Amino acid sequence: MSADAIPGEDFCNQPVHSIAFAGNRVTKPQVLLREIDQQVNQPCSIDLIVDSTQSIMDLGLFSTVLADLLMVDEQLQLRFTVKEKLYFLAIPRISRTSDAELRGGLQLRFDNFLGRLHQMRITSEKRQEDDGDGPGGYVHSLDYSIPRFFGSDYGLGFELASDRRKVDLALNGTEFGSAQSETQTLGLVANRWVNESSGIQGLRYFFGFRFRQRNLELLSGETGPYKDGTDVLAIVGAEHKQLHQDLFRRRGTVLGGSLSFANKSTGSDFQYTRADIYAAAYLPLSKGIRNINVRGRLGVSDGAAFGESSYSIGGGELLRGMQTGHTSGDVMTVLNVEYLHAWFDYPQWRWVVFGDVGNVYKRSEVRLHKLRARGGVGLRWKLLSLSNTDLRVDVAWDAQRERVQTYVSSNLTF
Repeated sequence: MSADAIPGEDFCNQPVHSIAFAGNRVTKPQVLLREIDQQVNQPCSIDLIVDSTQSIMDLGLFSTVLADLLMVDEQLQLRFTVKEKLYFLAIPRISRTSDAELRGGLQLRFDNFLGRLHQMRITSEKRQEDDGDGPGGYVHSLDYSIPRFFGSDYGLGFELASDRRKVDLALNGTEFGSAQSETQTLGLVANRWVNESSGIQGLRYFFGFRFRQRNLELLSGETGPYKDGTDVLAIVGAEHKQLHQDLFRRRGTVLGGSLSFANKSTGSDFQYTRADIYAAAYLPLSKGIRNINVRGRLGVSDGAAFGESSYSIGGGELLRGMQTGHTSGDVMTVLNVEYLHAWFDYPQWRWVVFGDVGNVYKRSEVRLHKLRARGGVGLRWKLLSLSNTDLRVDVAWDAQRERVQTYVSSNLTF
């Protein structure tokens, strides 16, 4: 959006007396006010108004955001007119994840709960692996996130989950048996924003815990390295986000990391430490709607709860073209690169060429030059009426199994 696109900019030679919003039937004005740079009683600045318009768009709540200047009772008013997306979905779920897990049930999804930018997911569904041929069970969960309380530097998120499912007890190609697994989860994370603005861009610290109680009932064979018990994990970390949302692409960077640990002092039956760092960059190109999107991840751990592996690689979220959980270990490196290009007069359709490179290693056998690489093509369809929803289809070649692997999802890869 350019500066000369502001209607009424000729009035921008005096302080802004008031700020008004139109079209926000659900979203509270406080959510919008804390994102804008142009404030009341400050000299009017076209540059600040343009930046404020983009900041509101970055919330991901609106399909359009327009600003204009007008005189009201001989005083300058800045007005933002927004077009809200659909924030609430209550739908039966019959879906297939990008990792070939079939899911059937119900999910309630709120992306702007109470008009305060809160996010809530309530899910109850049956899940079956390997396109319905593998083990499965039932999962119930509640996730709630408050990015930032009004007038505060703090945010909060929590999760409640319960699942009961049949699982195959296998590790790195070795099968031990099968069991009925039942897990209860409670997680809580608090945010502390240290950015200069009152919005949800910039730097934040976070800290919290996750409690998990698992019971294993052996059905056949033996448990191998797997155990039941109680895991209490403490988490601290930081993230810096400067990410801008255009209608059909993103621009900016995200950088973060976390350190988590569990031992007797946290109340856990298991002892391990884990460190993760991640970075993503969304680089716009000229001549049309084109982007290069890059994500890198590095994880190091000295163990995990319940006898599981710290990391595994493969599937539609990490390394497309490799079977989910193909290899596991204590150290993980992943690099994902995507070239995105919109279809001419239909920019909501975008085609993608991607490459994924990475591997996992045991701590005693880290060979960073030994990498697994896959590539493929994909298609993205932006659902303009829904918030945070892009239909994704990726096709990759699995060289080891000599077959094409297809991934379908309603979320972007990263």
